[in-house]
Amino acid sequence: MRKTLATLLSVAAIAAPLAHAGDQTITVGLTYDPALLQTESGAELVLESLERQAIEACTYASPIIGTLKHDRTCSTDLVEQAVDEIRRVSLQEGTVAASVFASVETGSATPAQ
Repeated sequence: MRKTLATLLSVAAIAAPLAHAGDQTITVGLTYDPALLQTESGAELVLESLERQAIEACTYASPIIGTLKHDRTCSTDLVEQAVDEIRRVSLQEGTVAASVFASVETGSATPAQ
């Protein structure tokens, strides 16, 4: 079964490419298989998948030249928020979050387990 993380991201982080969006909030769903979190190698796969999904979600066509651009701040924020959510759920369920997530710096005070 796949799990979806609904991650809120303020458009302010990607305001340059989406200037017309204003100060709206968008929701991006990132999915992962929670069973993979049982092992370090599985957790690495989850992290890689989250990073790929975030890059895809934060890639846009440049309005000036039409080429694809990637907003690194946007994708970094999405991954950090997803990892924060995984840590939060892990803490609530009393399970141990994989140490691979400790390498992801986040702004939250949620401790890595």
